[in-house]
Amino acid sequence: MADILKITSPVVDKNQQTQVRAGTSTAATAPFQMQDIAKIAQTTAQTGILKQNTGLVKEGSPNILENLLKDPSVTETYLKNIFMLEEIFKLLPANNQTVTDEIENLFELMLVKPDEVAQEMISQEQAATSFRGELFTLLRQVSSEAGQGAEIQPAIANLLRALNHYIGNKDIRDAVANSFSFLADKLSSSKSLAPRLEQLAERFRAPDSEQQFQQLKQDALSLLQNVRNSVLFSQKLEKVVSITIYNLSRHNSNKQFLQESAIEVWRLLDFRTRGQFKALLTEYLHAADEADKKSEIASSKVMDTLVKLLSGEAQGKVSEAEQGRMEKIIRSLLSSPSNFTPLLHFVIPMAYEDLRSFAEIWIDPQSQDRGEKQDEEKGIHVLLVIDIEAFGRFEAEVYEKNNEVDFTLYCPPPLVKSYQKFGQTVSAILKPTSYYAGAIQVKELQNPRSLMQVFKTLPYRRTGVDVKI
Repeated sequence: MADILKITSPVVDKNQQTQVRAGTSTAATAPFQMQDIAKIAQTTAQTGILKQNTGLVKEGSPNILENLLKDPSVTETYLKNIFMLEEIFKLLPANNQTVTDEIENLFELMLVKPDEVAQEMISQEQAATSFRGELFTLLRQVSSEAGQGAEIQPAIANLLRALNHYIGNKDIRDAVANSFSFLADKLSSSKSLAPRLEQLAERFRAPDSEQQFQQLKQDALSLLQNVRNSVLFSQKLEKVVSITIYNLSRHNSNKQFLQESAIEVWRLLDFRTRGQFKALLTEYLHAADEADKKSEIASSKVMDTLVKLLSGEAQGKVSEAEQGRMEKIIRSLLSSPSNFTPLLHFVIPMAYEDLRSFAEIWIDPQSQDRGEKQDEEKGIHVLLVIDIEAFGRFEAEVYEKNNEVDFTLYCPPPLVKSYQKFGQTVSAILKPTSYYAGAIQVKELQNPRSLMQVFKTLPYRRTGVDVKI
């Protein structure tokens, strides 16, 4: 080895003439003129958004909107938004021997009785948002009366951010704990990483996790770096690690932020409203603390059962083929109505005598689908989809504005003639109320319609966060 030559200089003929290329000038260039916007490329046309969000009708399931998954907050609330009940039932064919009595009982428990529908919808509505109650009604009223550009509006926005941090920290810690449990399961072959990941997940679920969060955060970041250095690390795990780090950054234990935000809003209120605001805020925070201690949250029978069903996939209780279909369902849940789709959403699977029906309801309480201008009275747009065994799929579209109700019923082609007098039924139902019937139509349902086809302005509102709901 000592005889190996060490080359210390390039072997080039010293007499060889090399031509030097002319380089770019090193003289200082003029700074970029931000005022000149003529050369800025035009943004993507809205037609691309329409194509991006249109459902894949041929596949029988909605298109997976991968870009929406960049928002980790959707992960915390996806089961409160939407699920594909019909698709889940297809996972259990008659000859599937893996179906246990427990799973069959879960499906039966998911079906709501007619007298339980109202309470189920209330439970789902209460779980849809934290910004509900007299306090937020007052803040909306104050913001509306102040008008656009008022000084109090950014103050209210800061207060909402502070309240979201105050009541959302536990959900963030639970999301981080779930991420570590997932990593522990995927890295189970690693005897050094898997136990540490599961142990850290339990620490994030502990009652004192908020007080110990700073130490937990340091331990989490250190352990995530070890995960990245592992030979078992993959691109799929990289997404989980990234979203975990982001969730850690969202946790805010600074109570002073809430105090300062509340004082700023109180200062900008008139003297008649200050006392009411202080009382409502105190009541809201007290209720939030009590609910956190007792773990009392609005429980939806349908969603709780769905969690148990989908948990079978995580525990490996289903076949490999069914795991693939479960993954599609979960992806659809993640990309379904959320803060990118500002629609109220309800899921009502109902059992009546020997019939089972599966209904989903989407509501836009501030609709502009009929060309309403910003300063005009908005309409209420409702889409009701019902799949009834032995009858087929029905779609009912309702639009209400100024107490006038337009109703369009889409039904299977063989049943169109049976509903020719449907308009008389609607008029009779509305007669005792302050509403009156407008245009009432009965049409054939040729193909299931996507949300984009019903709610015309939805693609444009998906480009940002709509805070009206």
